[in-house]
Amino acid sequence: MGFWNNIFGKKQSEEPEKSPYLPKNEDPLEVAFAKAFTSSGGYFLYNESQEDVHSNFQNIFIENDWQLEETFCLDKKLSRLFGIPYIDEISGKPNQYKALVIQCEYLIGNTGKILLSNQQIQHYKLSELPKTIIISAKIGQLCSDVSQGMTALKNKYKNTIPTNITSIKALSNSDLDNKIVPTDSTAKSIYLLLEDN
Repeated sequence: MGFWNNIFGKKQSEEPEKSPYLPKNEDPLEVAFAKAFTSSGGYFLYNESQEDVHSNFQNIFIENDWQLEETFCLDKKLSRLFGIPYIDEISGKPNQYKALVIQCEYLIGNTGKILLSNQQIQHYKLSELPKTIIISAKIGQLCSDVSQGMTALKNKYKNTIPTNITSIKALSNSDLDNKIVPTDSTAKSIYLLLEDN
């Protein structure tokens, strides 16, 4: 029939019909992650340069009316980079601080979760950490799913696989303040400072 329609001038629709058997167009990994992360309440801050990272970091403190002393870091390099207190062993509870600044292992594209290990959070359980976490990451840390993230983790640490491997989910500040926290105690208010490689 299509042949005769072309000859006799039947107008074709502007958009060709899509076959139900063709695979759906999927978002690029970065977009899929950003959608999943922000839809659960995460604050996604894309940075083209180190200057952007510092500017957005300062804006987080201004927005929340925090002082540098009210946050802490478990990594000396990050402590120097952002000028915040480095604490090796905390005599007290880390969740008494307003925020923790860390890096991550990988960003999980299909869920918007963030993969962590003892390299970032040492021996602490997520429930022991402050309700707000600021994570510094690079685009190269994106993985499509947890399986790919775990494979990358094993390849990254060939001799000694890290301990305390967990994933963290973003939850909005208003939900945390209203105690609308699911039974999943890994949910936190998360600011992600994602830097282009």
